[in-house]
Amino acid sequence: MDQVASKEIFEWVASFPKIIKASSMIGRLMDDVTSHELEQQRGHAASTVECYMKEFTTDKKEAYKNLMEMVEDAWKDHNKECLNPIQVPLLLIEKIVNFSRVIEEFYKYIDTYTYSKTTTKDNVNILLVESVLI
Repeated sequence: MDQVASKEIFEWVASFPKIIKASSMIGRLMDDVTSHELEQQRGHAASTVECYMKEFTTDKKEAYKNLMEMVEDAWKDHNKECLNPIQVPLLLIEKIVNFSRVIEEFYKYIDTYTYSKTTTKDNVNILLVESVLI
């Protein structure tokens, strides 16, 4: 763990490298698309979807489609960065990749983080509570 939590690693993360940007984009856009309806009902003013619709003069369906294409592009950048050899421990790259995977699982079709009684509750139960046969 010492090699992962070094000053150089913190500086690398703080430099906001492409894999971190891609992971952030995946999380931010997937969350915003799947929670857009609820946020509008709650009166949240700032929304990626609303901003996109206004900036590009498009409807909600087209905005969702284009934002999800941006997520796909972010995954491509993410995967390219995983294949490029860098001077960062593989353990750290694995953490970033796994974080992105979890975010995608939470927000793939609906906002299961907000609606945690959907698949999230079952998935956490399977992962952490139920025993696994080997």
